[in-house]
Amino acid sequence: MPSLAIFVHDLSATGVVRNALAIAHHMQDRGGWKVRLLLCRDDGDLAGMAEGLEREVLGGAGKRSRSSVVARAIPRLRAALKRDPPDILLSAGNHGHLACWLATRGMDRPLRIYRFSNDLAHRAGRPGALPGAFRRRLVARTVIRDAARVVLVSPGLADEPVLARALDSGKACTIRNGAPLDAIAAQKDRPCGHPWLAQTVPVVIGVGRLVEQKNFLTLLRAVAQARRTRALRLILLGGGSAANRAELQRWSESLGLAHAVDFLGRVANPFPFIARAAVLAVPSLWEGSSNVLLEAMACGTPVVAARTAGNAAEVLDGGRYGLLVDPLDVAGMAEAILRQCDPATRILPGARAAQFDINRTLDAYARVFEQALGRAVSPPRPSRRSASPQSRYR
Repeated sequence: MPSLAIFVHDLSATGVVRNALAIAHHMQDRGGWKVRLLLCRDDGDLAGMAEGLEREVLGGAGKRSRSSVVARAIPRLRAALKRDPPDILLSAGNHGHLACWLATRGMDRPLRIYRFSNDLAHRAGRPGALPGAFRRRLVARTVIRDAARVVLVSPGLADEPVLARALDSGKACTIRNGAPLDAIAAQKDRPCGHPWLAQTVPVVIGVGRLVEQKNFLTLLRAVAQARRTRALRLILLGGGSAANRAELQRWSESLGLAHAVDFLGRVANPFPFIARAAVLAVPSLWEGSSNVLLEAMACGTPVVAARTAGNAAEVLDGGRYGLLVDPLDVAGMAEAILRQCDPATRILPGARAAQFDINRTLDAYARVFEQALGRAVSPPRPSRRSASPQSRYR
């Protein structure tokens, strides 16, 4: 029986973890693989989704940053891989790549597959961003040389020359993120208990960690401006540091939104909230591929997305299935929110989410794993610039 280990930091409600768990279950339940999760800590809102999977906790957790926790776990990760070496090690997100590379120095097995879940630039042209971008690109070059295979979650990641070269050489492939359409359909109509979502005032919802990347400050400003035209409320779902939350709360008060914004924190099942909202906003300054955008479309919720939110422009087909805005254009975001809140002018996602069914995504990962072990012949690679949304799954 072939074996797969997947490294993630913890089981928090992030896109990386959701995708890692989906891959793990798919390979174990449908692919016949032995699968185990290698975790720095065994907690988080998605712990229930990990039931039935073998888990090994590496430790090193505590009141430390994610990067320091991952760094402290490297020796334990190496020991775990030596003690029970899997055929393949999947680093599920960018944060784990360097740790997996360091832990496997001098080891022929496991074969390493690195999944690039986010872009490398992080708005590198802004002050203070260049050193981080340089480090991320250096790590990317290092792990690509080491990899048996590299997976990009969005064609847009190939705007980075180092990732484009990996695609052109055949070492990398693109597997777009997908939405679990059946699971969303089963969960979106469950009660959520929030009184605002049972009232007539439209509710805008944002989902994600309270960090700079998600650009919720611009969303607060846009909602405040839109409220000059009509009554609106905003719900933010997602974790983050107490300091970041306090700062956003101070901004909401200064913008006159104190009673119109609710910070709900992390929610294991966000779909009832998303399905009942008037509009979902994805104002991210950068992404790899936005899971919540796909989930909102699967819920039938109108969306407003920043053009910088990963492959949002491709997912929305240039504005055919939702509205695209510049991430720092407060007035443009406010106008888009108002348009999507109005039944007469809103653009609905229709059946677009069906083009991003997670089953296609998971089947593509299964093929990558099989090919890495030499069990199948790689299919011809389509052009990375002209491939349709479906073609990368074939």
